[in-house]
Amino acid sequence: MSLESATRRRFLIAVIAASGAAASALNLTLIRDASAWAEAAAGTDPQSTDFLARLARLYYPHDNVADDVYRQTADSILSAASSDEQLKGLLNLAAAELDVAANQPFVELDPASQLAVMKKLQGEAFFTAIQFQIIPRFYAHPEVWKAINYPGSSVEHGGYVERGFDDIDWLPEAEQ
Repeated sequence: MSLESATRRRFLIAVIAASGAAASALNLTLIRDASAWAEAAAGTDPQSTDFLARLARLYYPHDNVADDVYRQTADSILSAASSDEQLKGLLNLAAAELDVAANQPFVELDPASQLAVMKKLQGEAFFTAIQFQIIPRFYAHPEVWKAINYPGSSVEHGGYVERGFDDIDWLPEAEQ
């Protein structure tokens, strides 16, 4: 490896790390404190779980995934929020912004109206931040794996070369 490519690689790594830190700092300026989300994680506010489960289903709709999976995802986020002031603030901001955009409590809307409100706010910073809370929790659930036909981790089975690398059987022969 030449010195020039090593220097370029270090530069790129530094830029990527700095941009991630800058993006986090930008998101943190939008966050305010709220205690309701911490209480929800302790089980005292089922409305918070319902709200987040509804958001998760609207973000990632899968008809063949049970509501319990979405609720478990919401509970996981609320549990994390119980010890993370920034996440609590983010969740509070999301709830408030959705209520304002709906001109009434967001949770009282029908699913089609909720989706329309979310589409209006999809450019907001909290919108993406909530997605990033949902994605790893939701798609790490084994029930979701079954729903999307993901076989799961292959590491313990020797990797995908021996398990699943060339398993595409739904394409016509000419396209494989």
